[in-house]
Amino acid sequence: MPDPQVPNWSKTQLPDTWPDQLALNRPHGFIRLLRHIFGKRQKVQLPQHLEYKDKIPKYVLQEFHNLPNGNYSNKVSRGYITGFEKSMLGHMPTLRQHIAAHLEDCSAVLDIGCGGGKTGATIRQYTQAEVWGIDPSPYLLKHAALDFPDINFIQGVAEDLPFETDRFDGISICFVFHELSPRYVSRALDQIQRVLKPGGKFAIVEPAPTQLEQGYWQLFKSHGWQGPYFKFLAHRVHEPFVNSWHNYPLADELQKRGMQLLEDRELYPARLFLCVNNSE
Repeated sequence: MPDPQVPNWSKTQLPDTWPDQLALNRPHGFIRLLRHIFGKRQKVQLPQHLEYKDKIPKYVLQEFHNLPNGNYSNKVSRGYITGFEKSMLGHMPTLRQHIAAHLEDCSAVLDIGCGGGKTGATIRQYTQAEVWGIDPSPYLLKHAALDFPDINFIQGVAEDLPFETDRFDGISICFVFHELSPRYVSRALDQIQRVLKPGGKFAIVEPAPTQLEQGYWQLFKSHGWQGPYFKFLAHRVHEPFVNSWHNYPLADELQKRGMQLLEDRELYPARLFLCVNNSE
């Protein structure tokens, strides 16, 4: 199977969705946006003539993180890339460096759920590996490709990776699995085992379960004001599968597939998993 063709994202015109059409400099448009953010979550509305529409599975068409129309908007998707970094209070660069350190000897790396491309860019910076990024949102991918032109960005999902067997010796997954239902996490692990070479490494970063498990005061004592801040954030944003992920038996599911969990470490507000493919 040859590698998938990388679109020319710089020349790809993605149609505006309804948030792009709001006049935010006028009270009516700004009020509508606020009502939507703090109101009931709705289904994502895709433009009828969106070129990559058929590659977007229905389960991702939710307004994750309370984003108006989710990650399917020219303006909101750019704002999400910037806003996510700020909401994480500077923790993301360090977390990405942990991922890159685990993959430092890799020559070809796939970043699953790449979003705005920052994790792939960190891996590229620290390893000089050939890096691919895959994500279901063409809106995020276009921003990523414009920001990091030395990375190959394609549209797709974790449970159906369009690469040949043993294509990569490194895989990264950053804040993705907690947005999948357990059956899709399992399918994604099947695909990771398939495209990752024997002996290949992969790193996973996801939200720390203590955000939901511990009380505000307990978190304040252990992490200062950031403890309750991240707990509040975790309860406020729309992430319907996060509890299922925290209960997912990752080590057991890896073992079933001949893979191994080497390290499971909390780096509040995140949790780091370092893994290796021991299958033959």
